[in-house]
Amino acid sequence: MDKREKQSAGPPPGSDPLEFVMSDGSVDRMGDIIEPDGWMLDNFRRNPVALFKHDAGFLVGNWHDVGVRRGQLTGRLELVEPSSDRQREVITAVKAGMLRAVSVGFHAKQYEPLESGGLRFTEAELVECSLVTVPANPNALAIAKSLGISPEGQRLIFGVSAEGDHPSATGLIGVSAGKEPTHRKQIPMSYSERIEHAQQEVVGLRDQLATLPDADDVAKVGELSARIEEITGNIATWQRAEKALGATSEPITVPMSRTTVYAPKEPLPSTAPKAWARPKPKDPEPGYLALREFVVKTLSFVEKKPPEIVLQERYGSYGDFEAVKAMHEWTVRAATAPATSGTAGWAAEFATIMYADFVDSLLPGSIYAPLSARGFRATLGRYAQISMPTRVATPTVAGSFVAEGAPIPVRQAAFTPITLGLKKMAVITSYTREIAEHSTPQIEAILRQLIQEDTQVAVDTVLIDATAISGIRPAGLRNGVSATTATAGGGFAALVGDIKNLVGVLAAANSLRAPVWIMNPVQAIAIALTQNAGGDFPFQAEINGNRLMGYPVIVSSTCTAGMIILVDAADFMTITGDTPRFDVSDQATLHFEDTTPLQISTGAQGSGVLATPVRSMFQTDSLALRMVLPMNWAMRRTGVIAWTQSVTW
Repeated sequence: MDKREKQSAGPPPGSDPLEFVMSDGSVDRMGDIIEPDGWMLDNFRRNPVALFKHDAGFLVGNWHDVGVRRGQLTGRLELVEPSSDRQREVITAVKAGMLRAVSVGFHAKQYEPLESGGLRFTEAELVECSLVTVPANPNALAIAKSLGISPEGQRLIFGVSAEGDHPSATGLIGVSAGKEPTHRKQIPMSYSERIEHAQQEVVGLRDQLATLPDADDVAKVGELSARIEEITGNIATWQRAEKALGATSEPITVPMSRTTVYAPKEPLPSTAPKAWARPKPKDPEPGYLALREFVVKTLSFVEKKPPEIVLQERYGSYGDFEAVKAMHEWTVRAATAPATSGTAGWAAEFATIMYADFVDSLLPGSIYAPLSARGFRATLGRYAQISMPTRVATPTVAGSFVAEGAPIPVRQAAFTPITLGLKKMAVITSYTREIAEHSTPQIEAILRQLIQEDTQVAVDTVLIDATAISGIRPAGLRNGVSATTATAGGGFAALVGDIKNLVGVLAAANSLRAPVWIMNPVQAIAIALTQNAGGDFPFQAEINGNRLMGYPVIVSSTCTAGMIILVDAADFMTITGDTPRFDVSDQATLHFEDTTPLQISTGAQGSGVLATPVRSMFQTDSLALRMVLPMNWAMRRTGVIAWTQSVTW
């Protein structure tokens, strides 16, 4: 379900103006309920931004100590140092206690309908929490004026005119969480607008990063870098959602404290235009070409002019001149074949071509993303590498029983470092400026999406292979790990045997902290359909919920059929930065080679070896789209991966 927003439904827990109730279990103005125990906060805690009115470009602080207490989602706001006059005035209003309402933005994970017509959200992932304003009133305006808040700031915060106490015509006005609005107002927040706002915020954050006064402030650099990565990932997600919702969604009118969201609906009726399709031109009146040809012949006879001259004078400026001309030519020569839509030069040009919606390829589910989310993620910041000491299983520093007065053994532990730096996946594709300017849908957006989707498959393929680490790529998960022999005999007994063998490998290494299964869809279905001796399907309900023996299951056809992998995700270490960066150039010169591209020229001047074929983007008025994906991963310990293949069930 798409991102939704809900305003806070209660007062702050205390007198501290920076303590807020972000959400509770009460019924909101849409008739919905968010269960307090269903909040998912892990991702939000990595980037707990506080915005003003859900504006991605208006950061006011960060949330701390966010959690569910006594049936309420609460948090404490830590304000940022203001960098503009408007930001300074909003923060002043917060400290003065005038901004007390908040609105949460969340992704609905699990929900059920209520008899009242609303929804009960049993699982919801918190995305962001924004400060919103209460309706303007004279007392609030008087306080604002006494604090020195400018008329522009008052208009921004309260949505009122600087000279009066009435709402102005522009601006988003928040509402008190405890009052029911008497009307609804549609707030245009389409995905394209979200993308535009997010791109503006990325530009601003990059400017802050480039002009950071103290480049050695690793925490600040890491915070800005993480925020840029987060927003860039959101942009990619919204772009995918925008494309997916193209012809099957519509804006919904929501209360003023919510943004416009998109919800699936039934296919549009045949009278509605399809996304990316041009409307069919209005059919001409029957026989209009023959009528114009008759006019040409009549005027030619009356004015004593050749028909071609009359044709040019009469219809030369008309859009359908070529059609009338073709009609005239047909009438002055013998017909040799009937008009068909497939005969070039003979009626084929009259056959209208409609281009249908772009159809995506069906791709395997991702393995890297869900596995990385469950593992250990580190940020390099301004450092080139990160080194993590890792405990070696032996020798140990375990204590021993000793006799009274006997010497106590002296032991030492052993550690080995794991060093990770960013590696990268990259690709370039090219297209002409004409196709960039006139394609529908836009060719660059399509290529960006295709690059990300195909790269996902390439990453997953490398991730689960058995290839060793090299200077350009990380090691596959199965590298150096011998396969566990599959249990013979087939059926339920073989399935249980394979599960026990794989779990036993990780149990021997004390590596069952966050185990995750990786398997092909064929194996997932086989597990669900395997019966025990009593004719029951003991694993069906669990595998349908993407779990097996209580452990999460990642299903992807990138994993070979017949192969099962069990990995302790707690030891899967990734370097953040695994967000693709796209650049476009019309000045580059490229070697058009898809397997082993070369430097454009090698060797000394005048004796170099030139790559071929080479193409200049500037000379051919073309564009080159480049994707660079920084990433790396490693397992922090050995013995935390088990796998088998050629299963018999």
